Amino acid sequence: MPPVNETPAGASRGRHAKPPSELSARWNRMLAAASGRRRLAAAGAGTAAATAVAALAALALTGGTGSAPRAAAAAHTARSAPSSAAATLAAGDPDELSDALPYLRSKDPGGEIVKHVTDVRRSGTFVRVYTDLGEDDENSKPAISLCEWTVGYLKDGGEDEPRVFVHGKSSDNGSVVLANKQSDTDDCKVPDTP
Repeated sequence: MPPVNETPAGASRGRHAKPPSELSARWNRMLAAASGRRRLAAAGAGTAAATAVAALAALALTGGTGSAPRAAAAAHTARSAPSSAAATLAAGDPDELSDALPYLRSKDPGGEIVKHVTDVRRSGTFVRVYTDLGEDDENSKPAISLCEWTVGYLKDGGEDEPRVFVHGKSSDNGSVVLANKQSDTDDCKVPDTP
């Protein structure tokens, strides 16, 4: 007699175990065959779900109308430039506002002010405009203009409470604030500090 813990392969285990009936064996085979079909159906359903998610994402990115409001504002100056949120996502940087610079250029046809802009990006609820202006350009015409134009860009894009910072370079203090709008009553000028 074999030891209690060793059971020959294929034998039923336990004192009350019985081999499966013919009906049970057929049922198990049908379930196994059906599970293969379920895997195919699940794969098809997964593909359909991914397609639906992609379609919803496209609608969300375009606002459901086929064009982003900011893209329409910048379209007359940069028809070939990417101007939608999809272009921003494709670039891989969600904070970058690729359609802001064409908008600012439309406000400055001569390019005398916009030439100072090095980057425009979102930072939480704020939009930050980085420039090559120096810290002595606080409240200067270029800084105030960039702030006001960026506020217009945000309002055209549907933001009710635009918040903007225009930054310049500083030798010892990183990016100094040259102009900003922190509230609805703010006029983009940085208050004098004592």
